[in-house]
Amino acid sequence: MITLYNLKQSRSQRIAWLLEALNLPYNVQNFERDPVTKLAPKELHNIHPLGKSPLIKDDETIVAESGAIVEYILARYGNGKLHPDINHADYVNYLQWVHYAEGSAMPAMIMKYMTQSEAMKPFCDAQFNLHLNYIENSLHGKTWFLGKELSGADIMMSFPLQFALMLVPKGQFPNIERFVAQVESNEYYRKACERVGELELKKLA
Repeated sequence: MITLYNLKQSRSQRIAWLLEALNLPYNVQNFERDPVTKLAPKELHNIHPLGKSPLIKDDETIVAESGAIVEYILARYGNGKLHPDINHADYVNYLQWVHYAEGSAMPAMIMKYMTQSEAMKPFCDAQFNLHLNYIENSLHGKTWFLGKELSGADIMMSFPLQFALMLVPKGQFPNIERFVAQVESNEYYRKACERVGELELKKLA
């Protein structure tokens, strides 16, 4: 059985969502952040040298990194669900969104969130707006990122967009707001929250 090592208020929320969407049995081991530093506890370093979450353990295999975990779970247990076939026209688009979530989107969100340098602020703001406008336009007229069906791309993109909405006025990006609301009302996401808790990112501020 899969064990999910869940650091509260982290990217591991979407891994629980994926496991619920696939109806896979799993255990959860929860970890609290340090109340001062907001960092993960040292116990996570005993599981993986980086001490980051999410992590999963499947039998004796430890898998780190959200995108790798999503791809591993779908490849081993997905049975064709939540991703297009490699020969389907949507496959490249799917693969790009899965890796864009952490490779490009989250760095822009983090820069916006963390920068305190007035010299860097114009660059960080420009990158943040570039990515949010790209995502906003990509969601136009779509239910999910690939169209009508939920996929691993949506699961990967959920956290960056939940994070982004903390940083913008309400109503500025209606397609992103609709996407996040849809994520947070999804029946499998709700089941994930029952297992790992609600995502309340403002607690990290």
